Amino acid sequence: MAKRFLIGLLAVLAAAMPAFAQSTVSGKIVDTKGEGIPGANVIISGTRTGAISDLDGSYKLTGVSSKAVLEFSCLGYATKKVAVEGKSVINVVLEEDSEFLDDVVVIGYGTARRKDVSGAIASLNYGDNANIANLPNPNAFSALSSRVAGFNYSPTSSASGDNSATMTTRRMKALPTGGSKSSSAHSLNQPLLVVDGVISYGSINEINTADIATIDVLKDASAAAIYGSRAANGVIVITTKRGASEKPTVRFDASVSLSDWSRRPEFVTDEDVFFRNRFFSKSAGDASLVGLDYRTYDKVNLMSRVENEAYNQGIYTDWIDEISRTGVGQKYDVSVSGKSAKTSYYVGSNYTRTQGIRLGDDYEKYSFLAKLDIDLASWLKVGVKGNFQGATSWGQPARIQNATWLSPYSFVKCQLEGYEDWYSSNPDGNVISPLWGTGSGDSYLWTDRSSASNTVNGLAYAQIDFPFLKGLSYRVTAQGRRSNSTSDVFSYPEIWVNTEKPEEMDNPGAKATNAGGSSSASKGSTWNIDNILTYTTDFGRNHIDAMVGYTRERYDGNKLSTSFSGYDLYPSFGYYDIASAANISSTRTRTITSAIAYLGRVNYNWANKYYLTANFRRDGYSVFADGHKWGNFYGASAAWVISNEEFMKNGPFDFLKLRLSYGENGSRTIGAYATTASVVNTISNGGTRTNAWLGEQSAYGVRINQIANKGLSWATSTKADLGIDFSVLGNRLNGTLDLYVGNTYDMLVSRSAPYYTGFSSVNANAGQVSNKGIELTLNSVNIAGDGQDKFRWESNLVFFTNKNKLEHLYPGVTSDVANYLIQPEAYYALVEGEPITAAYDYKLLGIFQSQEEIDNYTYTAPDGTVSKIMPDARPGDLKFEDTNNDGKISDLDRHVIGTTDPLFTVNFANTLSWKGFSLYFNFRWMQGDKTHFLGLDPNAFGTSMTSGNQLKQVTPWCDDKYYQNHSNTYPRYGYSNVYEYQYWNSRSFLKLKDLSFSYTLPSKLVSNVGLSAARVYVAATDLFTITNWSGLDPETAGTIASGSASTRYGSDGTYKTVTFGVNLTF
Repeated sequence: MAKRFLIGLLAVLAAAMPAFAQSTVSGKIVDTKGEGIPGANVIISGTRTGAISDLDGSYKLTGVSSKAVLEFSCLGYATKKVAVEGKSVINVVLEEDSEFLDDVVVIGYGTARRKDVSGAIASLNYGDNANIANLPNPNAFSALSSRVAGFNYSPTSSASGDNSATMTTRRMKALPTGGSKSSSAHSLNQPLLVVDGVISYGSINEINTADIATIDVLKDASAAAIYGSRAANGVIVITTKRGASEKPTVRFDASVSLSDWSRRPEFVTDEDVFFRNRFFSKSAGDASLVGLDYRTYDKVNLMSRVENEAYNQGIYTDWIDEISRTGVGQKYDVSVSGKSAKTSYYVGSNYTRTQGIRLGDDYEKYSFLAKLDIDLASWLKVGVKGNFQGATSWGQPARIQNATWLSPYSFVKCQLEGYEDWYSSNPDGNVISPLWGTGSGDSYLWTDRSSASNTVNGLAYAQIDFPFLKGLSYRVTAQGRRSNSTSDVFSYPEIWVNTEKPEEMDNPGAKATNAGGSSSASKGSTWNIDNILTYTTDFGRNHIDAMVGYTRERYDGNKLSTSFSGYDLYPSFGYYDIASAANISSTRTRTITSAIAYLGRVNYNWANKYYLTANFRRDGYSVFADGHKWGNFYGASAAWVISNEEFMKNGPFDFLKLRLSYGENGSRTIGAYATTASVVNTISNGGTRTNAWLGEQSAYGVRINQIANKGLSWATSTKADLGIDFSVLGNRLNGTLDLYVGNTYDMLVSRSAPYYTGFSSVNANAGQVSNKGIELTLNSVNIAGDGQDKFRWESNLVFFTNKNKLEHLYPGVTSDVANYLIQPEAYYALVEGEPITAAYDYKLLGIFQSQEEIDNYTYTAPDGTVSKIMPDARPGDLKFEDTNNDGKISDLDRHVIGTTDPLFTVNFANTLSWKGFSLYFNFRWMQGDKTHFLGLDPNAFGTSMTSGNQLKQVTPWCDDKYYQNHSNTYPRYGYSNVYEYQYWNSRSFLKLKDLSFSYTLPSKLVSNVGLSAARVYVAATDLFTITNWSGLDPETAGTIASGSASTRYGSDGTYKTVTFGVNLTF
């Protein structure tokens, strides 16, 4: 019986053998042109067994069942499945997958396929790129600076992280207001922000990053011309998420971040070096010390009384540490989305809490977004969107100036018995504590500062696709926005207390007459309506879509501000009321503006080869005077898809398009009443009467404080762009190249007025600024695995360079450097023919190393007389060029020595994926030379160290018999910078800008706990920087602070941040 069973079993197995027979399958993978596709994937369906094609597209796969199914895939091509059916040779033709080219981009009041766009547009699929979306950036603009050529946005430097004022596309196109470097002055160079197809009137911080789906940047005039007077600096279009699946999707994201200084000042910690610097600095002004051995000199004579006490107690205080902390941040996002056959919805909420890296810098915000789209009929679609954001910030940041230069031999707390809980007001006996501050509104300890805002925004639209004419559509969109904000500052009497005087600490109320503050409240409302009519049709190989529209907007804002000071008593219950102040001053402002626009666009293409686009917009703005309220702006572009031509069918390009565009945009960035004269009363804000018209008799009255200019009109910006879009190797390498030139004319500026008018400035149209540059973006798939079973490596390279020039300034004026010479860190030196960002100073030749070098630095006059150019110099002094060749160094030798703009910027990013792991990293390289990417940093080269702290990097020139250092970088000890040279040096750097490492858990594992996806990650920004720059972050030209008695220089410092997070999808 057993024998019969065994024979039967063998028979069954023998019969089954053909079904399980395995063999080798080989072949060639080619494209529709018959060319081999290298790097294509071949796998046995349902398994991890596979192979990759070689350079000519050939492959070989072993262990293949005769009944298996093979999957052939490659980036840029549609996947194909082929049944083996016993064959040993299988050749496959893969067809191009046009998904990338068919991506939809937003072009302004509409959308288009990427391959049909003839303007310069860059796009970032933000929502689907978790490596970028999860970076610890405070908003989406920070990520754009790594992915979009020509886009600039400064790193995080505060708890709120809103650096929108630093944002530009293709650099500065207009003179900042008054030539100032302040954030408010730079607002006229910011691009326009559009959210969900409608112009946004708020900050980027009002948009939660977790709600963003895509970002499109319209860079050339043709693409942006449809927005007319708002688009001189380009347009950033953000599209938020909407429901994508019929099954409701719940997503929860949580992260915790830790922040620190990306770069901070480093100080001398070596005691011998510290006192050597003190000795030689003191000897520079005390001849009795010259020749003495600094090593045996009594340290007591080099310190103040309080410093000696701290030194003897072994106290060394790093004041940057005292004002700093690890900034802890929290971010939580929850969203629910879904759709049905006729409805789509998305609801998202966020809570963010952030601590700055300096004490006294805290921020909190919360937001909510809801979207609903409904197809009421085949021809009617409606939708609504509502969002709310509330934000609060509080605290007065500790002073960076005092923290930089306060002596390390000093006490944080008061040393008087019984008063140890008090912080010391003068830790070294001389300088005010950085925690204490120098006066009203300036104290971390004794100033209460807070601000709060909330914004409500609502949008509704209806779209009619007329059934009686295919392709005709009308869309009306209405948006309303309401914002409220408050700001309160109060300085307590303790600011004016001296902690070396017990009687003042016992009764701080005696200083109440100094106490005071300010309070303000503002509210604003904006509404706008867009009416857009479009028509699309095809006939033969022709395609036309046309659009006409009418838009209208209105803004109404109010602000009430009150300042108050002077109290009789210390506050009851810690509270001061404004009414009890001796001095009270209030002001109220009201601003109302309105705008109207008519717009149109026509797109034409023939056979998907030749494209033409024309835009026109007529803008009207209430701010301008009669006769100048309207401006016309236009743009035109053309494209040729060369790869669709017959003669290119066997060429190397999968896609090749040539673009050309030209257009004109406008700018209306002036105050609501800038064209009109205005008057003020003769009582100043402090309540003090000023002399009126009748002799010296003080009297109440009014006076003119602004000259009218009824001729003030639009600024105009023209741009031309030549671009190429391409892809090769089955779309494994694709990119764009753009060459552009732009000019801005008749800029809206505040220029000097003739003295006899009685006014210092007047608003005017003047000047011309040009920009030209190159932008290159490359995307490559270096290893074309699927990122799961097969390793995948992708790279992204972004390169751009820009040359800026001030072509013309004002009529009859070729330079304006007066304000710059007074405050070079706060104003630009404006010189015709040079960049707006010109570095204007003496040319430094080095440091005099000997008296012989000074004697030989001479000038020969026309009569043959020879004289020293710098006769008063000493060895170790700075040596300057006699630029105008007049035999001496004077203000006339100042000239443009370079620019603060870089030669070029490069971002190089890589993404590595395998088995659920993903690593993303991006390096940023900004390069300069002797005349490019310069930064001024005068306080980083100071060599007078008789008191206070000392920078580690500063090693002064010295030629003493006990110590020699013949530096050609730092002048001698005690050198007096009588020429007020700004010590320009290169800001070139390489930094690890972005880093993200994540793991996506297997779906089988997470499904057991009710999840559809789970991802954990760690991400970071600005982890390290390689640079020779003397200051803080070279990207922002962060400078070393000036002395403790000044608020000049001294940057806030940028952040390096590491975040740990999780993304859960239910």
